[in-house]
Amino acid sequence: MQKLALILFLLGLFVTGLLGTETRLLFFWPGCFLFGLAGVVAVLRWKLRVSFQPSDGCLLTVLLLAVYVGWRAWTSPVEVYAREDGAVLLSCFVAYLLTVTAISQSKWRLGILCVLLVLVAGNLTAGWLNFNGRWDFHLVPGFARSFPPGRIGGFFNNPNHLAAFLSFTAFLSAGVMLFARIHIASRLLLGFAILSMLAGVVLTMSRAALLGFAVGGVAFVLMTLWIVWRTRRALFKWLLVALLLVGGTAGGALYKVNEDSMLTRQLTTPLGEDMRMHIWRAALAQHADSPWIGVGSRMFYDGSVTHRDPESSAQSGDALFAHNEYLQTLADYGWAGLALVLLVLLAHLVNGLRFLRWFAAEKFPATGLLGSNALALTLGSIAALLATLVQAVFEFQGHIPITAVVGAILLGLLANPGIESEVYKPRRIRGLRFLMKIAMLAASAALVGAAGVFGTADGYAGYARLQNSRGKTGKALDHFAHATAMDPRNAVLAYQNGLALMDSIKSDMTKDAYLRTVDASMQELTRATAQNPHNYLYQLALADALDAAGKNDAAFQAIQRALTLAPLYEEPRMALGMHYHRLKQYEQAEFAYLWAGQAKAMNPEGTANWLDNYHELLRQTALEAGQARAAQIQQQAR
Repeated sequence: MQKLALILFLLGLFVTGLLGTETRLLFFWPGCFLFGLAGVVAVLRWKLRVSFQPSDGCLLTVLLLAVYVGWRAWTSPVEVYAREDGAVLLSCFVAYLLTVTAISQSKWRLGILCVLLVLVAGNLTAGWLNFNGRWDFHLVPGFARSFPPGRIGGFFNNPNHLAAFLSFTAFLSAGVMLFARIHIASRLLLGFAILSMLAGVVLTMSRAALLGFAVGGVAFVLMTLWIVWRTRRALFKWLLVALLLVGGTAGGALYKVNEDSMLTRQLTTPLGEDMRMHIWRAALAQHADSPWIGVGSRMFYDGSVTHRDPESSAQSGDALFAHNEYLQTLADYGWAGLALVLLVLLAHLVNGLRFLRWFAAEKFPATGLLGSNALALTLGSIAALLATLVQAVFEFQGHIPITAVVGAILLGLLANPGIESEVYKPRRIRGLRFLMKIAMLAASAALVGAAGVFGTADGYAGYARLQNSRGKTGKALDHFAHATAMDPRNAVLAYQNGLALMDSIKSDMTKDAYLRTVDASMQELTRATAQNPHNYLYQLALADALDAAGKNDAAFQAIQRALTLAPLYEEPRMALGMHYHRLKQYEQAEFAYLWAGQAKAMNPEGTANWLDNYHELLRQTALEAGQARAAQIQQQAR
């Protein structure tokens, strides 16, 4: 049973590494299902063979954080947003506990690294495809990567997240290469892999990842030198020289090779004009709404619109994420959430450093062996976590399933690094391990159930969007109907179904068919706005349906709500102009269109805009004025 749990866990990690590479859950559900199965199998075994005792202090901090985040997700204003954090949280919780318990043996932990290295090879191959012109490459047929060309992404939509994943794996590989009990050929292969990963990080052109990599690299070198100084002092000077030579040569070569691309990145998006400062102000503004417990899981999706900084560029799109995991935690989970996150990180880093001290003080004098898989993984985990903590100041890789799960695995490695000492004996907390088993069973069962229901509904909806983009409206509506029937509390599905129904309206429809379609669309959009009253686009879509149904007063109220939710945006102001335009209240329409032209957040280029609608208003009024003048002349002639 324990080996079966391990196999399912590694398979879940592999599938998540292939598909769970973006913020939406659509492609993460298979990984959730496998992690859930692994957790259920492990709990059914109940008494697992654990090589070493984990730190109960680390386990307690993780349990507290999981309970708090789970509670905030359960009580969040928008259920479908909370599911995203909930699914990632549950998967990380199961992965963490399995790493601490079922996968406590070093040889199985090296299996995790093997899976990560296979994923690295796949990502670098996909990055090669990017450089060959396939910038929109996606592993799933029919879907495309949406990030602009110029920076490799591999399986990831965002190159910054690929850089975070490569950074994780590179530091784990560096620890294993130097200290694990492996063959010399394996060390050489790992050295080549590390250089390839470093090149991949550079080619993503992620400045935050490079900064994090540098911090993690310095920490790794200092810890390595300290270990050698405390154990094999005769090797210290030679190791120091080797690290300086290899690090300097490799770093200089990589910098020189990629100097032009990094310079181009700096010229096109200079640090002084980075949008992150404006996004951070929006996150702090949302944090002020509920400082202690936050507004709710992933509520910055809509908060980034409502609290948009007026000084930000009018052409910049919606932030969606705070691009700073600490501010994102403050905005969504408040001071309580951030304090628990920092407590978890501190407890695990301290436990990892405690292991290094124990190894140098007790393990090495007793065995005389510096080669240790546990030492290798601990060094790599600490350096990798420090690197990602620095990158997290500028990115949101913690919201990407695969990087979040790997981060949880690293915490698991530090919670149970392999201490077997009377001096550093871990303190036991009565009843904690029983609670952890119950919590893992609940988390695993929730993952399996959510993947079966919500994952299937998301699959129907994803296929519906694909069919709709190909002009197959009938099939799309059928699949949307299946999706909304399976998941009636999903505001996103209700909104997308409502839009698809509106788009299906044809000019040659009979009046009855037209009214039925409008009414069905209105019902879906009403449900969407009820389940998520914080999204201004839902209100505007509902206003269009209400206008089509002749309910103009209700449509006006929906537009007013959208203006409150997005006070700086062109879209709701333009919608107000279009509303008056339909009613032939041309003076009010003109005022609204001109007001839309003064918005601080304009619609993307190539989409509907206020100026085109204003020109249409002028053309229509001129035509009607000409027709009225002609009718007047004819009346006078009679």
